[in-house]
Amino acid sequence: MRDVAAKGAGSGAVLSLDRLVALAGQVGPAPVAGLSHGRVAGLSGPRRGEGGDLYDLRPFIDGDDPRLVDPAASARSGRPQLRRRHEEVERSLLLVVDFRAPMFWGTRGRFRSVAAAEAAVLEGWACVLAGGRVGLAILRDDGIDRLPARPREAAMLEIAGVLARTHAATMGAHPKEVVPLSDGLIEIVARVPSGTAVLLATGMDTPGEDFADIATDLMRRNRFEILLVQDAVETAPPPGRFTARIGDILSRGRFGASPTAAVLSERGIAARIVRAGADEVLSA
Repeated sequence: MRDVAAKGAGSGAVLSLDRLVALAGQVGPAPVAGLSHGRVAGLSGPRRGEGGDLYDLRPFIDGDDPRLVDPAASARSGRPQLRRRHEEVERSLLLVVDFRAPMFWGTRGRFRSVAAAEAAVLEGWACVLAGGRVGLAILRDDGIDRLPARPREAAMLEIAGVLARTHAATMGAHPKEVVPLSDGLIEIVARVPSGTAVLLATGMDTPGEDFADIATDLMRRNRFEILLVQDAVETAPPPGRFTARIGDILSRGRFGASPTAAVLSERGIAARIVRAGADEVLSA
């Protein structure tokens, strides 16, 4: 593995810890793409003011805290209703980064795995610098690595270190089969607290037949957004026809303009494009 890292040193194949840490400097007073004062995918932050002000009232969903059920509202509607107030709301973001085998390639600039990690970390820095908490889940073909959500810069430094080490250790792995993305997402759904925003950085390779259904279930109680990582060969393919498609698997067949973003939009799943070969971390 040291040989692999040495060959990729200084190239887009290596996930640099120094660069992940330096991304904090890109979070300025102006909102980062997709963020509004530290809000990710519509993530709400704590409100200062009268704690008795109503924040939201909605049907109770499995996984919610039963202590927050409002008896009066539940009696009126005939079903359990959840009431949360301003002082009970906290910024919390879970970064989910796809390090399965199909992410480790790129034709220009960065590997898709590197682009995914950098885009996710930028969002994480924006959240903690705005006073929020950030956690991490790394999807690998042989399991999931997790870090609990914590506040302040120390949490992001730990996340950056774990991402860099895991990327170096995972590069060059050749699993017998690629685990569907839906397998990891369903574990996320089972464990993520209600109200935590979930940001998934992935190329959507081998999503699994039930990916959209699992994502829809997650969106019933959590903000969910995909950072869709695409290589240049997916967004601007070379002329001619080829026998296989490396990246986007939602559309099977030969290389061509990737329809994945449109497919996700049709299913109501929010997504932003991250161009792996671009200098910027996030694309508009």
